[in-house]
Amino acid sequence: MNELVKVPRSTKMIYSMSGIGRDMMYALYANFLLVFLTDAIGVSDFQLVAIGTIIALARVWDAVNDPMMGVIVDNTKSKHGKFKPWILIGAISSAVIFFLLFQDLGLSGTAFLVVFGILYVLSGMTFTMNDISYWSMYPSFTSDPKEREQIGSLARIFASLGMFIVIALVPIIYSNYAGGRKAAFSLIALVICIIFVISQVILFVFLKQPKNKLAEVKQANTKLKDMIKIIGKNDQLMVIIVSIFLFNVGYFITTALGIYFFNYDFNKFGGFEFTLFSAILAISQLTALISFPILMKKMTRKKLFTMSVGLILIGYAVFMSVGYILPMNMLFIGFAGLMLFSGQGFIQVLVLVMLADTIEYGHWKLGTRNESIVFAINPFVTKLATAVQTIVVAITLAASGLNRGVIEPLTALSESNPGLTTEAARAFISANVTDSMLLGLRTSMIVLPLLMIVLSYLIYRWRYRIDAKMYQEITSELANRLE
Repeated sequence: MNELVKVPRSTKMIYSMSGIGRDMMYALYANFLLVFLTDAIGVSDFQLVAIGTIIALARVWDAVNDPMMGVIVDNTKSKHGKFKPWILIGAISSAVIFFLLFQDLGLSGTAFLVVFGILYVLSGMTFTMNDISYWSMYPSFTSDPKEREQIGSLARIFASLGMFIVIALVPIIYSNYAGGRKAAFSLIALVICIIFVISQVILFVFLKQPKNKLAEVKQANTKLKDMIKIIGKNDQLMVIIVSIFLFNVGYFITTALGIYFFNYDFNKFGGFEFTLFSAILAISQLTALISFPILMKKMTRKKLFTMSVGLILIGYAVFMSVGYILPMNMLFIGFAGLMLFSGQGFIQVLVLVMLADTIEYGHWKLGTRNESIVFAINPFVTKLATAVQTIVVAITLAASGLNRGVIEPLTALSESNPGLTTEAARAFISANVTDSMLLGLRTSMIVLPLLMIVLSYLIYRWRYRIDAKMYQEITSELANRLE
């Protein structure tokens, strides 16, 4: 007997749709916190590098904390199960901290850095409660790989929809809000945090978890000291950790510097071009996520991974060429984004389903089932990658002279002149930006990520070996053990 539970459509939809609120808040936090600090608060090069260092160190601690939270979730027993309590607690607490991060508290100097550091550490620890519980919940629904692929794809569709709503609208709102950039970010943070909490309350109240015998196997509580063994001896999980860490570092650097590219390289500050670009990206990524289950019927995961990396390489090549070889216009920039984010959309879902497969692999190899510890690896790797990304972005803006020569004086000019027009801001940028600033920006945004993504792919191709046949053998043997 091999337990392959079919998940009700209502469960799939409630689970997946709750991802809109989650990723709206995380997109604001991950993509616009530095923008808020540089373009709304206004920070010096020293403060920028100090903030980057604080974020990087906090992310490293947060990453280490993720598997610990996975142990706590795996050991939780309540009438609502082990996932739901932490989903709700994490949502409410992290929403409060995230809102405070986007406020001007009137601090400066050391006090500003200390308070920012405390809030940032708390933001990571509280969101971890929700994040690990949320993503480790869906593999417990079923061990059917096709069902998992459908749920993973659907969840990423709604998560991506939430992310792109924020990426598309926030730049327009904060650049043109009559009350100023600080007030704009405060209002944006309040609305998004409310949406986030409501979405998680709906999941907590209405989602019904299917019964999956493989996931409900009784075992002793996992001890904290066992966490290292569970991760370290799962060799396929280790391959995913290294490969996806490199991929995420490259991808996150590109997305974090994207708004700076549009504002200062393309010189479309306050314009609709970034929103148009975000719409192109949303369509390309959502199309990739929707077509993922269809492509899985026609090709193996390794072939789809290879195709996805090929699309990403084309996107980077076109991106690097605009303004140098190709014309700097939305046609070529949009095409680059279409290629880049289509490939990235496929890889997003592939990572989820491959991580889910390592749960059964670890269960088969080590004798214990640990969904939350395994799925703690995804935020663990994401946060480590974000730590590297933040340092790279901060150093890029400071070392290139872009922050000191353009961003900081433009922020000061906007504060002293609230009626500054978009045309005047663009004229200021054009008069102060230099070729060396833009080359430094473009190199960090494209060349470095390209190298890291290629290395990520090579590690995956050489070392990952769970395919459909091996997975079927594993689940069959686990079912026989239960009998």
